[in-house]
Amino acid sequence: MLPAAIGYPLFEAALTRFEELQPDPAVIEGQLQAAGLEVGLSHVEHELRIDREKYFGMVRGRYMSLLSTFSDSEIEQGIEEMRAAHPEPVLVFPDRFVFILGRRSGVRG
Repeated sequence: MLPAAIGYPLFEAALTRFEELQPDPAVIEGQLQAAGLEVGLSHVEHELRIDREKYFGMVRGRYMSLLSTFSDSEIEQGIEEMRAAHPEPVLVFPDRFVFILGRRSGVRG
């Protein structure tokens, strides 16, 4: 899963909505522990490099399901915000994933 907050070069309203909707991995980890499972949590991070205009096209195409919650005009306003915040021709940002493994005591996987 994605972490509770992301460092994607998105517009502020999208980042805020992501944080409002995204489950917190630590909460899920705690729920699995409360259910009696042995839990391991790990992170993997990759650096992404994407041409700015290509990325803006991906945002316009709503490459993340989160972006489907915004109207066409909100997406366009967001892209203008992103243009101002990210003038560089290639956007470089981390893509982080959280892995949570829960297993019953004594069971090997």
